[in-house]
This record gives sequence, C-alpha cells and structure tokens, in this order.
Amino acid sequence: MMKIEDIIDDIVLLVLSDHEPLKELGIEQNKLFAKVIGYDENGVWIENPDFRIPDPSKKSKKAYRSVTASILIPWGYLSSIVHFPNVEG
Repeated sequence: MMKIEDIIDDIVLLVLSDHEPLKELGIEQNKLFAKVIGYDENGVWIENPDFRIPDPSKKSKKAYRSVTASILIPWGYLSSIVHFPNVEG
C-alpha cells in the first residue's frame, strides 16, 4: 500500500487545480514535476533548485540570483500526486 511518506526525496508529478496564487511563485502550469522534500498538515513541500531572488550585492535593481528554495503546495491546490517508485531523481 502506498503511503505519503514513500514520496519523500522522490520526483513526483503534481496535478494542481485552481492554482492561481501559486503563479506568484513561478508555478504557471497545472502539472509540475518536482522533488518532494516533506509534507505536513498544510501540504507538500517541494524543492526548486533554481528560484530567483533579488541580488542586493548588485547595483542594478534588475539583478537576480538563483537559490534553492522550499515551496509549500497547500493540500487544497492538489488534485493528484503521481509517484514513480523505481525512477531515481
């Protein structure tokens, strides 16, 4: 039997619904492949290894740098999770 704990540190396909607020985080489409790094009562935590934030060390206000971010996908936005148990990611 599949348990939510089994998806930690694996790549999954998240199928989202009514995810308009997540677009502010760069999640534009309703299907998203991501590495799951955890879950809690609020939702599933995924890793984004290329999240862009402003770079205050640069003089240009348009300068950004990429960092690894943990992003919460609230349970209410998840329609389904597809797990690939034998795929390394």
